[in-house]
Amino acid sequence: MIWFYAEDIVAWLELDPNQAYVPVAELAARLGLTVAKEERRVRAHGQLGAAARRLAVATDEGDSLVRLCLKIELVPLWLTTVDLGEVSEAAAQARLALFQREAASALWQAFRPQGFDSGDLLVAPRQHQDHAEQAYVGSMAVAAMARQQMLLERQLNAPHDDDLGPSAEPWATQARMLDDPAATRLAQTVRKVARTLGERTRRNEYWGALSGLFRNFGLASYRRMPAGRLHEALEWLERWYGDLMGEPEPPPDI
Repeated sequence: MIWFYAEDIVAWLELDPNQAYVPVAELAARLGLTVAKEERRVRAHGQLGAAARRLAVATDEGDSLVRLCLKIELVPLWLTTVDLGEVSEAAAQARLALFQREAASALWQAFRPQGFDSGDLLVAPRQHQDHAEQAYVGSMAVAAMARQQMLLERQLNAPHDDDLGPSAEPWATQARMLDDPAATRLAQTVRKVARTLGERTRRNEYWGALSGLFRNFGLASYRRMPAGRLHEALEWLERWYGDLMGEPEPPPDI
């Protein structure tokens, strides 16, 4: 059984939302960790060390001390690296264990390739999921695709030299700077549909396009999409775009 804590480990650390950096010493002390050891570990870690700064920190006595501080948005990453066996604060151990399991699950939801199982301990197998679990799985899938859509569009909008010739498809021309032309083509088509529809409704229509991909085709990621699934999704989006533009259905193949 995986429990829900109303005050999870991040809230339990009592972080100040107005802080950009938090002293590693405060984090370590809250969990009962050895301060000097944690500071050495942060400095040795590639991502944590690059974002750490030595800053003056006010004390309760009114003076200030220079302490190693971590960017507050990297506190969750730091928590995933903490060894549970080193946490002497008993009240923190269960919360930290839950956080690390959920962090691993959230990372897998965001980065798993298409076709892989969710591997999520929080939910039952697909055939046994209740409505809350279905809502969670669907929302995580749409959130992952929205993140991938955002990153792909950012790359598509980057300046590049058009060296594939005038006869190349636009999606192929832009996809050469990316490592997955299929994902690029899908992202371009989603953008075309969402923006065209949004011009008419005056709303953000990305949610509708992405949730439709999940509901109709089970897409939860743009990564490693099977060719057949990609073809079906593109056909569906193109038909939707054709309806928006008032284009007739193409004649059936005979």
